[in-house]
This record gives sequence, C-alpha cells and structure tokens, in this order.
Amino acid sequence: MENAVSFHSVLERFAKKGGEFYMIVPDEVARQFVTGRKPGRVRCRLNDQIDFQCAIRPMATGAFYINLANEIRKKAKIVLSDKLSATVVKDDSEYGRDMPIELTELLEQDPEGFELFQNLLASHQRGIIHYVDSAKSVQLRIDRAVKMINRLKI
Repeated sequence: MENAVSFHSVLERFAKKGGEFYMIVPDEVARQFVTGRKPGRVRCRLNDQIDFQCAIRPMATGAFYINLANEIRKKAKIVLSDKLSATVVKDDSEYGRDMPIELTELLEQDPEGFELFQNLLASHQRGIIHYVDSAKSVQLRIDRAVKMINRLKI
C-alpha cells in the first residue's frame, strides 16, 4: 500500500443495545484522512489478512474510529477485545467503494439511471454499490443492480 499508515488498536463495541463493533484510530493517523467532521474514506488492511474499504469517522468524544462489520470480523476471526493491526491508505475510488462491473454496465446503458445515481448523496451511492456487490452470483448482482436503478426512477 503506497502512502500507507499503520497503527495498532483493539476491537471494541459501543455500549448501546446492538452496538457496533469498532477500532479506535489514533488521532495522528485519523487527521491525515479526516477533514473536520466529515469521515475520511480509506482502504484498510486488517491483521495482514483482510482488505476492505471503509471510513474513519469522528466520535462525539473527539476520537476517531473504523466500524468493523460482522462480515469483516468473521473473515478476520476476531472477537471483542482482540488486539488489531491495521494499515490504511486514502481511498481514491470515485464513490468510496469499488463499483461492481454489473452496475457499471447497467449505468452505461441507462442514461436516466446514471443521472439519477449521480444525483444521490455519496452515502446512498455507496449503499447501492454495497448491496449489488454483496451478492455472490453474477445473476443476482445483475438483478440487484436493475432493481436498485429502477427504484430510483419511481
């Protein structure tokens, strides 16, 4: 990872019921990616075994964190209080997530859908990208892409 920054943390969980799992990002690392209260999009390598795209987010306390979803925790085989090693680099992808080919091809063929997609908030674009990309089969990714773009037209 070019221009990567490494740090160590621990897997923690927010206290509220159903609280998210996260790792604290040291201030000196976070400030390289976060501007003000706006999360910074990064690519993260966790414990030298799993790569994913995410955001470094500010907490109300002034600290910074990265959310570690269930899928990531399972792949990395980590549990609450485990020590973590992370390396992050700025994510320069257009949407903050890699665009699945099925969605790219659909948007190239559907100018109205492309315009509607482009006018969405970045977080909503990422939500659609994640939903489409999380399908395991090509056909399901195609079906999800069509479904989501058609929903924008309603």
